[in-house]
Amino acid sequence: MPTETDSDAETAWRRELAEAGELTPNAVDTLIKLHDGRGARAIEAVSEGRIKRYRDFTVVVGHEDEYVVEDGGCTCKDSAYNLDPEDPHERCWHVLAVAIAERIGEVDYHEMWYSEVREFI
Repeated sequence: MPTETDSDAETAWRRELAEAGELTPNAVDTLIKLHDGRGARAIEAVSEGRIKRYRDFTVVVGHEDEYVVEDGGCTCKDSAYNLDPEDPHERCWHVLAVAIAERIGEVDYHEMWYSEVREFI
């Protein structure tokens, strides 16, 4: 997910995290201001190490299922039913979590295919 967006506020928190390499109070405040509960849930998922990158997909482990995040989209119901597809700044918490984790080095890498892992779940 790119750091530069057409929203100054979105770009600012992404850039700040990338430069700091960690969650900063200002970036957290901005993220929650822009994304409310979704931002808070994303931060929680990153803090708990629930962002996994496999050879084929990036996956966010939710409380009830795992969600594939790819090309700025997600397989969750929130993305499918609640978000405005015309608004590029509306993102589910899974997509936000991946954006955060990538910038602060908190993605858990696995040298295997997610499709193989999914067979065991």
